[in-house]
Amino acid sequence: MNDNLRLFFESQFGPMPQKEWELLQDILEPLEVERGLDLHPIGRCCRHLWFLDQGAIKVYETLDGQERTTHFFVGKSLFIDYHSVTSGDPSQFGFRAEEHCHIQQLPYDKLLLVFDRSHYLERLARLMAERQFMLEFELRRQLLNLDAMQRYEYLMDRHPHIFRRFALKDIASFLGITPVSLSRLRKIAIPNELNK
Repeated sequence: MNDNLRLFFESQFGPMPQKEWELLQDILEPLEVERGLDLHPIGRCCRHLWFLDQGAIKVYETLDGQERTTHFFVGKSLFIDYHSVTSGDPSQFGFRAEEHCHIQQLPYDKLLLVFDRSHYLERLARLMAERQFMLEFELRRQLLNLDAMQRYEYLMDRHPHIFRRFALKDIASFLGITPVSLSRLRKIAIPNELNK
């Protein structure tokens, strides 16, 4: 399954030299995480970059004692708590398996050593970080500037798989509304979608 990681990189940046792939392969640690378990809990320092081969991961934080969903990842995704891994501070985010997950784990300290040996991989990591930043920026911009119905429609148009893979309470939390409000929006939106 670790070939999926190579295919993921190559689909975005073109062929990866064999030497660089072998450097990465040497530090990959396969993991399986059962549904409902935390891959990484809040309060622990992040020390890994993860590639999700299969499954679904919810990212969450706790505000005023309430859990709030901040992001979703499904198969063929890279993710990390970049602030925690670079600062050494305890993570303010948790990563929970919402389905049985197959994951390739890359220890960040070993990844840094690999970067010292390969300018290609170091550049690849920079490009991935830039791309992730732009995606996050666009998503946050959309969610901050749209009303509840527009946020729901944006999510349905751009990421419909989220509604098939995650609990509605988590989607409502991500959208910043209550589950009851989400249910109302869905009742309004479904006839509109049928008329398109």
